[in-house]
Amino acid sequence: MSAVVRRDRHVIGYASGNFGKAIMLGSVDVALLYLLTDIIGIAPGRVSLLMMIVVAGDLVFDLLAGFFAARAERHGIGYPRLIALCAVPCGLAFCAIFSLPLLQASGLAIIATLILFLRCAFAIIDVPHNSLLARVTSDSRTRGRASGYRTIFSSAAAVCVACVVAPLMRSATGEVATVRLAWLGAAGGALFTGALLLAAWSSRSAQGAAPLSARRPHARRWTPVALCPAPDGLFAAMAALALVTGFATPMFTKTFLYLCTYVLKSPAFAGQVLLVLALSQMLGAAFWITLVPRWDKTTLLSMSHGVAAAGIMLFAAAGENQAALLAWSVLIGIGFAGVFMLPWGILADIIDFCEFRHRDRRETAWFSTILVLLKCGGAAALATIGWVLGLLGYAPGAAQTEPVTLGMKALAFGVPVAGSFAAILVLRRVRIGHALHARVRKVNQRRRERSSLPAHHGQGTEGVPQRAAAA
Repeated sequence: MSAVVRRDRHVIGYASGNFGKAIMLGSVDVALLYLLTDIIGIAPGRVSLLMMIVVAGDLVFDLLAGFFAARAERHGIGYPRLIALCAVPCGLAFCAIFSLPLLQASGLAIIATLILFLRCAFAIIDVPHNSLLARVTSDSRTRGRASGYRTIFSSAAAVCVACVVAPLMRSATGEVATVRLAWLGAAGGALFTGALLLAAWSSRSAQGAAPLSARRPHARRWTPVALCPAPDGLFAAMAALALVTGFATPMFTKTFLYLCTYVLKSPAFAGQVLLVLALSQMLGAAFWITLVPRWDKTTLLSMSHGVAAAGIMLFAAAGENQAALLAWSVLIGIGFAGVFMLPWGILADIIDFCEFRHRDRRETAWFSTILVLLKCGGAAALATIGWVLGLLGYAPGAAQTEPVTLGMKALAFGVPVAGSFAAILVLRRVRIGHALHARVRKVNQRRRERSSLPAHHGQGTEGVPQRAAAA
């Protein structure tokens, strides 16, 4: 294992960027709403409108960031340099947001501009950083390990947010607290900037594969079509997996506070379970990393969904036995680790398959589109929770009726399990294993080495069946 870690040093350095990204996103998710309403004193209705604008802006920023990153690379600014250029402004914006109470800034226009700037700068970093997964290594197995390293760093950041940011926000009252929030912003911004600069430095030698289509005269002009991946069965499969990963699987954690408060009658227990989930995801990522060399990533992702679904069903059957609930939470966390980490390695391989099939390599388009689908899934999950609970007659702080508690259980247990079974069915039709990927990669390399291309677009006659990687 130590030999593998030494060999993967540059990949681990690249993956460390996920620690910085998760620190920033986790802190904003936990603290921003409370910071604006309870500390700065902005009316909840105005904050809700601002959050809707931010969510809409996120989706636009991700798509435009993919287009911007691709164009920047064509002008000689590679992904690592783009990440390094935007890391400091993004870190300063994060620091400024947490310094708002100390600066006594309460103007909604200023706050909205600052938040939107943060999200825009973050998108310009996030899309190239994710796209680098297809560049830092071309080996399918190493990409699987890189996805695991990313998950370990993200889980470590989640533990930091749970142990530092959340407790600080609960006690954020008085003048001393505003100073602590400013220091928290400065520390978080510094960690974010340092992690992303390390990731950019570790990825500096990543060689980009020039899109085959770029060698054709008609492909030199960029159009809005470049914002999206080429139509393909693999795109449909990844879109389905993204919706499961963004909508169905997180439903367990998004509804867990309701479950602990109104079903298990123990609100404090939610914090224990969520911490166990974060720690077990680190353990799970290490476990799935060890299996990547011997199993295809699609097979491991199916196994991860199976483990997560089994853990959730056992959790649902454990009743109010907290010891058993914590034990099954470990199993759920191990499953979640594979569910959240492996699609990124699969996506990096799919880009090579699509280059083989379409002679076009749109890395940033793929990653930005999947990011948008994940965020849409997350927003849809929150909307679904609110709609279902409202429809069933949920009353905050009161004893809930049986239909409401059953609805909570269906959301927390039924939706993630159904999503996992749907993902397994999709993955059965996605055949992009290590061996086939190695063959496709060699064909792509030979094509790049040739100065001329076949006139007919999209044929695959160099030793790999055209039906390869059919979804």
